[in-house]
Amino acid sequence: MGVIYKVEILGQEFTLKGELEPQLLEKVTNLLTEKIKEIEQQLPGATKVHVSVLAALNIAYDYFLLKEELEQTVNTLEARSHQWLAKLEAGFPGQSSTEV
Repeated sequence: MGVIYKVEILGQEFTLKGELEPQLLEKVTNLLTEKIKEIEQQLPGATKVHVSVLAALNIAYDYFLLKEELEQTVNTLEARSHQWLAKLEAGFPGQSSTEV
């Protein structure tokens, strides 16, 4: 059974239920509120729906940029670890990597 949390966004209260970490939920809520405030300042006449959708798009865009960056970093680290493993194996002739 999940825990129930209440958050307020754009003056509206939302009830969330699940296995959520309170500190992480607070960070997420703060990020969303911050993005909403930025958009409201840039587009003062925008409706709450438009502001919400633009905030969601901005956050999703940032998420995918970071995801791509993480994937590139993981790929680079995997390639480097394979290179180092090959160098180590070359330094121990006659032994497999599982024997090192």
